[in-house]
Amino acid sequence: MIKESDYPPLSVLIAFETTVRKGSMTAAAKELGITQPLVSQRIRSLEDYMGGVLLDRTHKPIKTTLAGRKFYQELKVYLSPLLTSLEKTKTSFNDNKIKVSISAYFGFAFYWLLPRLNKLQAHFPNYLFEVRPTNSKSDMMSFNSDISFHFCNELGEYRFEELFIEEEVFPVCSPALANKLKLSEKQTLTNLSELPLLHKDQNDARWINWQNWSNILGVNIPADPVSFCYQNYPLTIEAAIAGQGICLGWKGLLDKQLEEGTLIALKPALISPKRGYHICSNYKSTATIGPVIDWLIEEQKEPKRL
Repeated sequence: MIKESDYPPLSVLIAFETTVRKGSMTAAAKELGITQPLVSQRIRSLEDYMGGVLLDRTHKPIKTTLAGRKFYQELKVYLSPLLTSLEKTKTSFNDNKIKVSISAYFGFAFYWLLPRLNKLQAHFPNYLFEVRPTNSKSDMMSFNSDISFHFCNELGEYRFEELFIEEEVFPVCSPALANKLKLSEKQTLTNLSELPLLHKDQNDARWINWQNWSNILGVNIPADPVSFCYQNYPLTIEAAIAGQGICLGWKGLLDKQLEEGTLIALKPALISPKRGYHICSNYKSTATIGPVIDWLIEEQKEPKRL
């Protein structure tokens, strides 16, 4: 009777074959997308299973021992067809799935969509979802995706458009920085002139920046309000979490970070009625896309269910 414990895992055999073929564990790790120590660990476990040394590690590039060479010659004959068969079978399953494309700006894709993707996939097991992140409206329009998340007032470009998250913008920072600056959660700020400020691309007119946020709310800021500027929103948020400064946060995107305490929210908040993330599609009426849109809308009503 065959037992699983009688044989090494497939990942161990792949690590050995790739190392011999590439001539080093470092090169194998790069091809496999894992770390070099993990490749080494897998080969050690294979040698333990075999009861002997398969690789002569004193040579660079790595060379096989006599037993290792014989095993490699036999392994490569069978491993490649096996992996090919696995890939073909996986592809055939994917080919039979309903493909649904979703476009979104980087910040929304990273902080709202991706954390819910596994749940979305579980709810629609016969679907294959493709997320297309971009920072360009023209790119998003040219993608012609089944579902798109635009940030705007009203777009008027799709058969179905609905406000998904109303824009509410407020300062956020790490608890450590708040403690250093003697700020408390939900504190209303009236003067930012002495505070380190972070922002995504100050010249991008689509997004509220420190200048127009402060002008509307009457908050004092420095004449040159941006200490550091980042190319996309996830980089800005990571800098804030690391305690490098205060940035503007958007409602609906940072619920998880605020709930877990990696960021704290400050005041005041700028609310823009009818402006924000809109869910858009030309296919809402179809039996394929309609249920997905309905699921996404319902999911937003429970923002903490991640």
